[in-house]
Amino acid sequence: MREAIKYDVDWSYKNATLEDGIVTANLEEQPMPETEIVLDTSGSINEVLLKNFLRECKNILQHTKLKVGCFDTEFYGFHEIRTEEDIENMKFVGGGGTDFDVAVGAFSRRVENKIIFTDGEASMPDMLIDAIWIVFGGEKINPKGGKVIHITPEQLDRLYSYEMNIESKRRTR
Repeated sequence: MREAIKYDVDWSYKNATLEDGIVTANLEEQPMPETEIVLDTSGSINEVLLKNFLRECKNILQHTKLKVGCFDTEFYGFHEIRTEEDIENMKFVGGGGTDFDVAVGAFSRRVENKIIFTDGEASMPDMLIDAIWIVFGGEKINPKGGKVIHITPEQLDRLYSYEMNIESKRRTR
């Protein structure tokens, strides 16, 4: 997923200086892009899977400002995620059906990176959206716009077993 997140450094010479006949670039890091993730928290999705998916997202924290929100048939608001502790303390709200129009409508207009994590068990929205759809399970979806990434059964097993491995390591200490 890290490859799909957009972030950049300005490598131009617009603020370059000339010292002793040598041009020296003053590299400027661009403002940190924002990423919003909406998690499908409908009744068909397990909280262990949601937590472990967010744990996998910790790698992008250094490259983007991250906000995560939950949706089922309504959107429950975004929470800023800055640290791994924020991931561990994330509360998942929902448990109803799934409405992708709600998910698509939750995103801020100017956010660079939009991610929807779902099992795909709902009707696709009519609205065109440039989002990354991360789909686990067997559903094949075809949203208008964006990119679909299917989680393989092996990846899904790893996401489910991650928490059990952490618990067993804690007990052996």
